[in-house]
Amino acid sequence: MRLAGRVPQGQALTQAHDSRFKAAFGGDWPWLVGIVLVTLAEFGWWTVSWLAGDAPAPWLFTYLGLGFAGLAVAIAVRFAVCRELPRASWSALIVGTALVGGGASLFLPLKFAIPSEIPFWLDVPLAEAERAMFGLNPWQWLDRYLGWAAVPLDRIYGLWLPLQLLILFSVMLVEPSRKKTRALVAYSLGWFLLGVVAAALLSSAGPIFYDRLMGTQDFQALNHMLDVRGATMALAESNAMWAAYHGNNPGLVAGISAAPSLHVAMSLWIVLAARSLAPRAMPVAIIYFVLITLGSIQLGWHYVSDGVLGSLGMLVIWALAGGIARRSGGLPAGRHH
Repeated sequence: MRLAGRVPQGQALTQAHDSRFKAAFGGDWPWLVGIVLVTLAEFGWWTVSWLAGDAPAPWLFTYLGLGFAGLAVAIAVRFAVCRELPRASWSALIVGTALVGGGASLFLPLKFAIPSEIPFWLDVPLAEAERAMFGLNPWQWLDRYLGWAAVPLDRIYGLWLPLQLLILFSVMLVEPSRKKTRALVAYSLGWFLLGVVAAALLSSAGPIFYDRLMGTQDFQALNHMLDVRGATMALAESNAMWAAYHGNNPGLVAGISAAPSLHVAMSLWIVLAARSLAPRAMPVAIIYFVLITLGSIQLGWHYVSDGVLGSLGMLVIWALAGGIARRSGGLPAGRHH
């Protein structure tokens, strides 16, 4: 007969493990749990794709090294600008960085596997619809009025990954709060739900690869424009990505997908995170979002529709992450920095 008020042994052990976990990571445990779950989902998908022969092995140690290098840079920048050390627990920072590196190492193989699992099908409908809507390919309108901006947009666009990683690690460094949890859960979900799940369902290559994929000359002027304007980063990266795709030999630069635009989605994430955690940085974040959106179209990486889909997807994910953060319990709402 069980005594009244006595906790069963299994439940007591579970509660003890939960208590130790929360004690080890402090208020950062909710977003860590979120990233763990997303990483496990990525690993499960990668395992199936790898066994099917579609996904290559991840560059795990390379991405772990890049992750911890990014964390070190973020700590140095924070100290140089704010004269502050991290307010998050070191255990949370180390585990979180390892999860980010591990998840990133799985992302590239998953992205590379997309056309093998679901062949590119959305390019023709999107290209034809936007040509009918705008009268020209949208990049041509932008080049007509912003041709002078091709080179600066090319450089800004090419530095998107290191910049958003710096911002990610900067968010990880702040004190635990529901706002921080929301931002980091949204970041993790954005990469997986938009960059893997939606990218597979909406399998497409983008204007810069259209002619090579379809054997047409519909976007011949785009590649000529990039060459004449001097958009060297777009040309070099697209050629490396096409070589990896065509030769089935992925490297650190590989994986083609256009819809939805992850560049635009994660740039909007920067705006949302800034509004929540650092409102004074929001005007700069908005300008950056606009520049990435314009660059995604003018440089031929994306159709207009890709950016719209990416933005809408991120707004939905941000709302979802807000609900998750509110249910995490026991955390302060957070304060602006």
